[in-house]
Amino acid sequence: MDPLSQASLGASLSQSFATGKTCSGKSTLFSALVIGVLAGMAPDLDVFIRSAEDPLLFLEYHRQFTHSLVFIPFGALLCALVFYPFSRKKLSFSQI
Repeated sequence: MDPLSQASLGASLSQSFATGKTCSGKSTLFSALVIGVLAGMAPDLDVFIRSAEDPLLFLEYHRQFTHSLVFIPFGALLCALVFYPFSRKKLSFSQI
């Protein structure tokens, strides 16, 4: 998936799950949208694994462990830990 489709999928899924009484208001929905975009693009942070000696190292690690089904819960927890301090006034940790 390209980064644009990953971001749009994360944004749309966060908006579809952010409805209801617990997540009402435009600012809360916007916070969920931004977190969904960033969390959807988070698995591609593995492109920053680089080496000066091996210029093709990033190709070996890109879309490896960060894109596996086993890593998804751990990656979601990492994203929630990073995003919670910025949105704790609008969203609870479980909503993130």
